Formats: sequence, structure tokens, C-alpha cells
Amino acid sequence: MSSTQNVILMEIAPRLISLGGSTVHRLIPYAKKRMVGPFIFFDYFPATDFAAGEGMDVRPHPHIGLSTLSYLLEGEVLHHDSLGNKQLLTPGDVNWMTAGIGISHSERTPPALRPLPHRLHLLQFWVALPLDQEDRPPHFTHHAQESIPHFKVDDIDVALIAGSAFGRKSPVEVFSPLFFLDVRMKKGQIFNFDPEGQESAFFIIQGRLSVGDKEITTDDFVVLATNSSLQVIAKEDTHLVLLGGEPLPEPRHIYWNYVSSSKEKIERAKQAWRDGSFPQVPGEPDIIPLPEDLRG
Repeated sequence: MSSTQNVILMEIAPRLISLGGSTVHRLIPYAKKRMVGPFIFFDYFPATDFAAGEGMDVRPHPHIGLSTLSYLLEGEVLHHDSLGNKQLLTPGDVNWMTAGIGISHSERTPPALRPLPHRLHLLQFWVALPLDQEDRPPHFTHHAQESIPHFKVDDIDVALIAGSAFGRKSPVEVFSPLFFLDVRMKKGQIFNFDPEGQESAFFIIQGRLSVGDKEITTDDFVVLATNSSLQVIAKEDTHLVLLGGEPLPEPRHIYWNYVSSSKEKIERAKQAWRDGSFPQVPGEPDIIPLPEDLRG
């Protein structure tokens, strides 16, 4: 274990954002903490019930310089991208889309589910790419729930969604050292994790934890100090996710859905989306305009 334990750098309260028919909880980027390791964006869609005929409708939008990670807890989401991929995401599945030089995609409730009452519960992340991968060709992979490592740590259920931890490795292709874990604890269980010098943070989806002499509850996002390990005690049955990794050595700029080490690349991508030369999702012309164009 590290020489320190449970040193909390900060707690981040979610900002509520309206997006595609849902209210999502945005955790990062945050004014005082732009990234945790290479993670530069974290949206949590809490369990949301939709009436028949309603659903998620995120129209086509572009990305550069990052990988998106979608991890579904409940419901179904249909991914459609400019490479022509159409993929249904079901509970426990992971979609990993690497934008590289540029990709666009939409995310919607699938047609077969829309006529029915249904629930959506989803986690979405952006992971900034290292410099040597920023201009790589775009790529998309889907990982079914059965392919994700599930194991026990001191009788606690853990799923390794991406990266490496506890001597195991997820099949999700990542481009820098990171980890993303789904942890489900029973009341009274103790979970220990040493990030081995990497940045780390955790988010409680449901439940309550004791962290040293502090109690953390549902919807709290807690960033640990560098070189701090984690030991938490479940005060009730608790579901949390743990994420982090090695920080990238260079700063990253973020504009809308673009992430890059270069402001010039972002400006070129903005113009390409505006003039239509950016890769488009086949058959979906109703795109989301640049925010500044919406302002007129």
C-alpha cells in the first residue's frame, strides 16, 4: 500500500445538464479539476424512466482527440457513427470509440424499445489520447458484458471495465495507463485499492461509504490526493465506480465535443463541422450545430 491512505483532494458536486431527453449529472471537467489521469469528461445518466414514445435522442455530433467510453447499467442505447457502425448497447456492455483525427456519432433509444415504457441508466466518459495517438484513424469496438473481467476482491464483486488493476487487464483497447472499475459492496465490507501513484477518484452510484472519519453518499464524486490509497467501508449495500490513471504530460484543450493538445486542430475541426467536410453519420442529416452557431 501507499504511505498515505484516504487523503481526499476534493469532492465534486454534479452539475445538472439537459441532454437528449435526459437530465445528466456532469462531474468533470470541473473548474478546479479538469482531468483525473487521462479522463477528461464524466457524465452520469441516473436511472431515468421514459414513457412509451419517449427516449434518448442525441443527434450526430463530432469528436477529435479522445476515446469515448459508454458503460450501460440499464436500458438500451443504439450507437451509429460515421464509420457506418450501428451497435446496440445493453446492460453490462461497453462501447469504446476512438475519435483520433475525427468521428461523428449519434446515440438514441432503439426503435424497438421506444414504443414501450423503459428505463435508461448510463455512464459515459471521454479519455484524452496521448500525443502520438491524437491523429490516429477513428475506430469503434463493442465489448459485450461476457467479455469484461468479473472477479472477487475480498468477496467484493468487481468488474474491470477498462485498463488494468488487481493483476488483470480489460479487453478494451486503451492508449495510456488507466483503470475503470465497477465495484459492488455489501454492508460492512471493506474495499482496498492502491492506484500505485496514479491519480484516482470514485463515484457512488448508490449507497453510503465510510472513508476514514468521513461519510460519503450517493452522487458524490471524490478525488483522492496523488499517492493516496483507498480504503472504504460500506455502511449499507453500495455500488461505486473507481477511475483514474497516469496524467498526460501536456495540457489538453476542450471545446464542446473536441479535445486536443492543439487549439489550431480544434479550430480546423470546428470549421469542418460547420462546412460539412467533417465525417458524417450516414443517413442522419439532422446534426447538432456548433454552440457558437446556435447563438447566432
